Amino acid sequence: MGYYVINNLRKDKYMTTPEKTQKLIHEIKSVDGLKAVRVAMELNELQDKTTGQLIDVVKQMDANMKLLATKVLELENKYERF
Repeated sequence: MGYYVINNLRKDKYMTTPEKTQKLIHEIKSVDGLKAVRVAMELNELQDKTTGQLIDVVKQMDANMKLLATKVLELENKYERF
């Protein structure tokens, strides 16, 4: 049952109609279904945190690459003067 509920949540992630919402609510009747939904929501929160950390790493790498490029240009200019 729990696996079924998680799969339905994934499939109906972008549901907009009240009928689909009501259908999903009626499918979550047992304790196992509620636990599966809770686990799915916790996994989603962890994934959001991981994505945020990944974005921060990419920002730092971008800043480091720009700094490196600036330093290389400065060294090239000094080399050309000599």
